[in-house]
Amino acid sequence: MRSRNCLAVALMALLVPVGAQAAGCSAGSSYALVLHGGYLDYEEEVTPAHRQLLQRLLVEGKAGLAAGGTALDAVSTAIRAMEDSGLLDAGKGSIVNTEGFTETDASIMDGATGRSGAVAAMQRVRNPILASRIVMEHTRHVLLVGATGEQSLRGLGAEMVDPATWYQEFVPPPKPVERKHGTVGAAALDRCGHLAAGTSTGGWPGKLPGRVGDSPIIGASTYADTRVALSATGVGEYFIKRAATRDIAMRVQYLGQPLKAATDHVVKTLIGKEDKAEGAVIALGVDGEVVVSSNGYGILWGAAQSGHEPVLGTREPGAGAPGITLR
Repeated sequence: MRSRNCLAVALMALLVPVGAQAAGCSAGSSYALVLHGGYLDYEEEVTPAHRQLLQRLLVEGKAGLAAGGTALDAVSTAIRAMEDSGLLDAGKGSIVNTEGFTETDASIMDGATGRSGAVAAMQRVRNPILASRIVMEHTRHVLLVGATGEQSLRGLGAEMVDPATWYQEFVPPPKPVERKHGTVGAAALDRCGHLAAGTSTGGWPGKLPGRVGDSPIIGASTYADTRVALSATGVGEYFIKRAATRDIAMRVQYLGQPLKAATDHVVKTLIGKEDKAEGAVIALGVDGEVVVSSNGYGILWGAAQSGHEPVLGTREPGAGAPGITLR
């Protein structure tokens, strides 16, 4: 009975008209959605299909936010679509580990309340980002892992798949550079001024069974509060070590650093120069500022904000400049 009730509650939440969830929020308030499809080693990793996917999700996400949808819904809906696309290293398109099977990780965080949820080493969950939201909204916990975690999630209504037929491993175009990692993520700002962020991944080629990276670790990859929302991609071990996105948020809060400066310091100086590891972060401020920071070639990203057409890119915008604000 509990399983059916939880599933019914989850489905009802998705069926609530988007405007109804933001009742009382200003119709004139700005909103924004930022997406990423993973760290890039080279331009050829990005195909027209990747661009079309992000463009469609930005248009749809912007429309939902314009109608009063929540930042949390915008994040989970966009990441769910990227997981189901099979085009990226998350959900259906996830890589396999050294033993030839797939284990996925994800997390989500609501900046307005500080609530968060995450899953790790999932083998049968169709949408890790939705499973993360179930953890956040229907349990007292933050992180569920492995086979026993999946059993709990099944009882709470998470959709399961047959791994043998569901996954279609992401294979990058031929290039004499090995793809080491890949992740998808999103950050959103709604008309209520609330922020949310999420991240989902299949990890990286060569990972051992049971390896968990930064994507399901709140404050390492995903983080959101009342000031900023962030999602990271790269060599997860170093983002965990640095508590990367939490560090960025605290530099903004406690040191009063601009979002661009805080993000670049963690991504470029700490992880890039000191750790000599690859990675990137998308960041969204409560004022609508969009920051994209990478310590290597780039990152597949897209952004949409009230009053402007969606923007796509593979390199950080205006490298060396004080970030971008799509207004």
